[in-house]
Amino acid sequence: MRDSLTMRKSTDRFSFILKPSTVAGAGVGVFALHDIAKDTFLELFLENFEEELVAEGAVPKELQGFCIPQKDGKLLCPKLFNRLDIGNYLNHSKNNNARLENEKGYFAKRDIKAGEEMFADYREVDSQLGELGEGEPYYES
Repeated sequence: MRDSLTMRKSTDRFSFILKPSTVAGAGVGVFALHDIAKDTFLELFLENFEEELVAEGAVPKELQGFCIPQKDGKLLCPKLFNRLDIGNYLNHSKNNNARLENEKGYFAKRDIKAGEEMFADYREVDSQLGELGEGEPYYES
């Protein structure tokens, strides 16, 4: 049996769960199922997760929130919206606990407690992977 009281230095497919977000208007959020030590790699995306660039008009408005707007007006989107990884549900906070390291993925920015909602700073994502379009909402934690 897994001990949720032990601070871990690794994560796996049993480390996170989707639940209603603590942020009003944000919908679903990602929550830690055990304590996670600072600087731990966060396994939020499968190794074979694929993305593609798509014209904004080709993506239904309801799905655009799962895409990253690019400077050229295109969207960086999951290749299969019906197979989204749990990392696609990270919400934004300026006080994020998950930091993006370009090409490597997400790491714990600080110690994270079991039951805590996981947050990314979308400004880090924008600067590393794309650029947020004008008027796109950030639901603040």
